[in-house]
Amino acid sequence: MKNRSGSYKKVLIAEGLLGPNRQTLIKNIDLITKLPVAPFELCTLYILLFLRIRHPKNWLQKKTNFISRPSEKLLLDIIPEEFNLNDWEKEKLQGLCAKDLFNHYNLKGIPLAVNRTILNWANGDWNIELLTHIPSPRELLRMQVKNTRCITLTTNHDEIDRLVLSSRDPLSFVLHDLHHADHFFNQDESLKGQLGFYSLVNQIYDQPQLKKSLKEDTQFKSEFEYVVSDMNAYVIHLFKCFKSAFIRTDAESADPLFPKILQWWDMPVHVQSAAHKLNTPEFRDEDELHLKNFFESSQVVFV
Repeated sequence: MKNRSGSYKKVLIAEGLLGPNRQTLIKNIDLITKLPVAPFELCTLYILLFLRIRHPKNWLQKKTNFISRPSEKLLLDIIPEEFNLNDWEKEKLQGLCAKDLFNHYNLKGIPLAVNRTILNWANGDWNIELLTHIPSPRELLRMQVKNTRCITLTTNHDEIDRLVLSSRDPLSFVLHDLHHADHFFNQDESLKGQLGFYSLVNQIYDQPQLKKSLKEDTQFKSEFEYVVSDMNAYVIHLFKCFKSAFIRTDAESADPLFPKILQWWDMPVHVQSAAHKLNTPEFRDEDELHLKNFFESSQVVFV
């Protein structure tokens, strides 16, 4: 891990360390997934389970003084005995609920974005869905259209000591999702544009020509799906990356796809002009404003 405000390594717990802890992880994950707790509390217990393997001696670091919340479930009341907390952990966690943990304490090396996400999730301010499977790009896109992000917990016994998607350990994978949720929700000025962009992409996902390109061109499919399901950013940056995915495939085609996308979106002529100038020296501030307004006005509002 790097620091509290920055990023962290893709692999926090190597397979060589997960393997010896496999049975303990399986036993405790089976226990906590059956507890009558809120989704954010389950996610908290899951993080602690793995973080205690990563930093067994100093995973919890005090940040500020706090007032206990007697009406909340205390962590020591919901953490299974099988966690085998040691004396210093019991002392540190005395009187703490999950919200206290993320509001008043630092978890070693975990970015503050994770704390923000857990707290906003717990307070019901951000729409977050807890999953135990990895959603498809289309499934995740549809969730984002509805102003929702997901957090995936790896619970399958056969996968618990392996890298998820051959890239991240289960702890890093959860932190990655929590970090993405912060990028998605935390900037009000960029959220509307993202929602509009995702809504527009979802509307044209089943267009035959687009489906054909996604099926036949694996590189294009990878680039396209990354932008629409695994990137949360200011909408102009999103659209730049989206357009870039079409450059190679359109150059090799007698029937370019990107111009058709703009037509399928019923994009006004002046906005189409801005879209074509994007990623070129001719792109101006007024072009950015045209695109921004178009995407923001395209969001679907769910009550």
